[in-house]
Amino acid sequence: MVRSLRRALVLALSLFAVLAAVTSSSLARTSGLSWQPSPTRFWRADSAAITSLFHNGQCTMWALERRPGVVRRGVEAVVARDLADHRAEGMGDWDARYWPHNARLAHIATGRVARARALVVFQPGVLGAGATGHIAYVQRVYPDGSFLVSEMHAPTLWRVTHQRLRASVARRPGVTFIY
Repeated sequence: MVRSLRRALVLALSLFAVLAAVTSSSLARTSGLSWQPSPTRFWRADSAAITSLFHNGQCTMWALERRPGVVRRGVEAVVARDLADHRAEGMGDWDARYWPHNARLAHIATGRVARARALVVFQPGVLGAGATGHIAYVQRVYPDGSFLVSEMHAPTLWRVTHQRLRASVARRPGVTFIY
């Protein structure tokens, strides 16, 4: 019995010594490396957490579902700005009213003309938008300039609805399209 306990103890200590040697040599090899933050690394590391913030039944959830690249490029642009200003990385504000600003920061075109596959943002108070604004997806533009949008939380959370808006809506102050 003592002999088998002694053998087990020697084996355990040997394994511990090997593990310690392997660990310390790998630490020695990697200690010279430095990790530099970048917008792309930030997105790769945090994209699941960031996009999960949009899964709340609001209009921004539908916008992310329809145009995920706008969020990715926007977050990367915000992170790039923060790093250039020597600030901690953040993802920016993604209430609907801030989407045009974030898009422009990411060099995504914005404008005042309805186009299919564009996002349309209504600033607070425009066409009944609340304090955070509203965002919808342009499904189709008709020959008369009117356009069909799909939107979530208009008025029910988690529900996608559709409405056709007159061409004049595109020319109203506080309405911006993200292409």
